[in-house]
Amino acid sequence: MQAAMFRILLAPLLALGAAWPPAARAQVEPPPLPGPRPNFEGAIGLQLNASPQYQGSDLRKVSLTPGIYLRWGRFSVATSGNFVTRHDDEVVRGVGAELVQRDDLRVQLGLRYDPGRKTHVSAGLGQLDNVRSTVRARLSAVWQPSHDWRLGAGWSNDILGRKGGALVDFGVAREFRLGRRSALSVGASLSWADERYMFGRFGISPEAAARSGKPAYDPGAGWRDMALNAQVRTDIDRRWSVWVGGNLSRLLGPVVDSPLTQRATQATAGAGFAWRF
Repeated sequence: MQAAMFRILLAPLLALGAAWPPAARAQVEPPPLPGPRPNFEGAIGLQLNASPQYQGSDLRKVSLTPGIYLRWGRFSVATSGNFVTRHDDEVVRGVGAELVQRDDLRVQLGLRYDPGRKTHVSAGLGQLDNVRSTVRARLSAVWQPSHDWRLGAGWSNDILGRKGGALVDFGVAREFRLGRRSALSVGASLSWADERYMFGRFGISPEAAARSGKPAYDPGAGWRDMALNAQVRTDIDRRWSVWVGGNLSRLLGPVVDSPLTQRATQATAGAGFAWRF
């Protein structure tokens, strides 16, 4: 059902790409080269998301959240990667600093608040242990071998020692220009997590098993998920930008066998707008 919902939500994107004449696509002029970046810039907006209540849940939630992005030179503050001032920005959620800033390579270090997970967010988590909130540090690198392609990798870890564990991710993305103001981005990603991360998110302690009636489970380290994503973004003018997109993921390895996993294939969709300044 979620896969069908994902196809329905992305149907406008696919139709837009299919309807665009091949000859016109080939003749689309690239966007004008941006001028020098100001030392300070930012964006604010709203984003609407439909997603599972937690990773592995078969229940869904809809949320409307504000977003902000601020940048001072090499330093930034962001609540989401979508609230950017330019198409080619790579944004670290939370507080970030660019360690390497080249046209073909960016290396970033960031800190962000991880709210963890409370059992009250879903009936499927009743009587289980909460995942404690923490602060995560993330080191990431994005290599852009050409204007359209991006390859990336990242590592994040719980720096407060609250058993949040570490997560490693890899990704590849391709951008297709649909016009001077619009672009379609498609990508794929793969993630791996250590034992502490896996146990916190997908494990069940003996004490929680006794309370909930679910079997105790220790997933160990392993692959967490792989995902495909697509997004269309349009810059209406110099100030306003809108986007719509979706993500289809498949849980992997020990996550699939967790008693908390009710559905291994997960779909999310979102849309939003931003005002740049």
